[in-house]
Amino acid sequence: MEAYSESRSAGGAATPENSGDALKTIKQLTALSSALDRLTFLLAASNPMLPSEVLRAKTIHQIADYIVPRLENLHAPLLIVVGGSTGAGKSTLVNSLLDESVSASGAVRPTTRMPVLAYNPSEASWFEDRRILPALKRQTQSGYQQHDAETNSQAVRLAPHAKVPSGIALVDAPDIDSISDENRALAAQLLNAADLWIFVTTANRYADALPWDLLTEAGARNITVSIVLNRVPAGAEVEILPDLQRLLAEKGLGSSDIHVIHEMELDQRKLLPRELTQPISSWLGGLAEDAQERKRIAVQTLDGALKRSAADVSELYAELEDQEAQLQELILGVDQRFNQALDVVKSALKDGSLLRGEILARWQDFVGAGELLRGIEGNVGRIRDRIGSFFSGRPPASNKVEQAIETGLHAIFVAEITEAAASLDRVWRTTPMGQELSRELPTPRLPGDLNELASQTVREWQKDILTMIREEGAGKRKTARMVAFGVNGIAVILMVVVFASTAGLTGLELGIAGGSAVVGQKLLEAIFGEDAVRRMAARASVMLEERAHELITTNAEVYRNVITTHQQPEELKALAEFIRAQGQKGHHV
Repeated sequence: MEAYSESRSAGGAATPENSGDALKTIKQLTALSSALDRLTFLLAASNPMLPSEVLRAKTIHQIADYIVPRLENLHAPLLIVVGGSTGAGKSTLVNSLLDESVSASGAVRPTTRMPVLAYNPSEASWFEDRRILPALKRQTQSGYQQHDAETNSQAVRLAPHAKVPSGIALVDAPDIDSISDENRALAAQLLNAADLWIFVTTANRYADALPWDLLTEAGARNITVSIVLNRVPAGAEVEILPDLQRLLAEKGLGSSDIHVIHEMELDQRKLLPRELTQPISSWLGGLAEDAQERKRIAVQTLDGALKRSAADVSELYAELEDQEAQLQELILGVDQRFNQALDVVKSALKDGSLLRGEILARWQDFVGAGELLRGIEGNVGRIRDRIGSFFSGRPPASNKVEQAIETGLHAIFVAEITEAAASLDRVWRTTPMGQELSRELPTPRLPGDLNELASQTVREWQKDILTMIREEGAGKRKTARMVAFGVNGIAVILMVVVFASTAGLTGLELGIAGGSAVVGQKLLEAIFGEDAVRRMAARASVMLEERAHELITTNAEVYRNVITTHQQPEELKALAEFIRAQGQKGHHV
């Protein structure tokens, strides 16, 4: 191949033919790439080869490696990637075309670990500044060491060579079926960055499944493909070529050129005889000399890449919607389970069950249950006559009742929150998404100071009641009565009144708790008035429910936060629609 020079913009600068449209598309593609970069498929954390994750990475590379650079300049040199299966003879072909060993070849597999990019030295500016393949580091030919290729799969070795015609560049890619996962991924990335493929296969492997998976992708992208059928026994092409042409036609690649290289011994330099590679050299040389043809190929591949990327993004968006639906279902489950815990707490506050046990015993001690019950058995009107005795005596010791209430509420809060968390853990273990999210939950699930938080919640409610009582008792007469009995004592009475619903009490409990609560309510009415007591009790009940809701919701956030941190970019769908429109619009020569 002889070098062919062509004028272009100084330094290989980007010169879009329609800069307004091109720059707008590039801007949207950059936003799309950024959105895809932020996109996370949860199940990919434990399975990096998840199809949706592979597709996401492929689309990001397609935009950065090919679409944006090609949009920036349709006249940039064509990037021709030489790809194929292990041992197909890719490196040997590249070396033979250049008449020099620039890429390692041999029997040890894989031979090509680091891709080799060969280009005409006059066009170095197109390739040395990462205009294409920006994610790959540049390794110069002079500084190349074999161990570099063995340890660095995220680099490309630059091989400027005068035998490469101006207007094209050749990339010797790793094997598409390499034993190395990184090599296979890099091979796919390079093929997606190409304007044109030279696909090398052999007479005995041309029908293998993996190559045809990639060729199917090439057909979908409408990329130009040239097939090199290597190591063909003499006369075997008569049988092989019709079958290969049939397969190509089925994949939408019926117009692909096919170059046949017969089976033959390599020369002392491990190169193919010139007469075998001359047809391919002539084809590449003719392509280099035809600027219009090169642009036609670039436009065709660009339009195909845009359409394919739009379809890929639409597929990713569908996967994203499915993930979002699963996440929303998990959020709904969190809300339902912790709301259920709140409902249980509310029921406990209203069904009288809190007035059993320790609270009931402390309440009896506080009000002197026996004497009050005897008063209750008589005329209710006599209760008012006895109110004075409550105020004239020593203020009752309300602390024990208050502590018992705190202990009772605390036990309910902690038990329900703990059970809600345990229940959610059981549910999450039954789904892949839940299992993945569970890895991000703290251990233990609930805060170590849950007991203190629950106690603080009760104390804050008790402070709310004290504040309300002081506000209601702001009048002089009321203040005097309150001082005589004690604000804490009045607060305890109001708490008991709040819990005094008898729905959950039976027998003796009903008589003791319910009857003494009536006495407490009459005492409060004597101080604040009937309407005020009714209002205060309702308000105290609401405040307790609000405090309980705050505590329970705070603990639910442990689960909600893990889910909501995985909310994904909302602009993905709109960007996909824009890219699809660009693909449909096409770019005309």
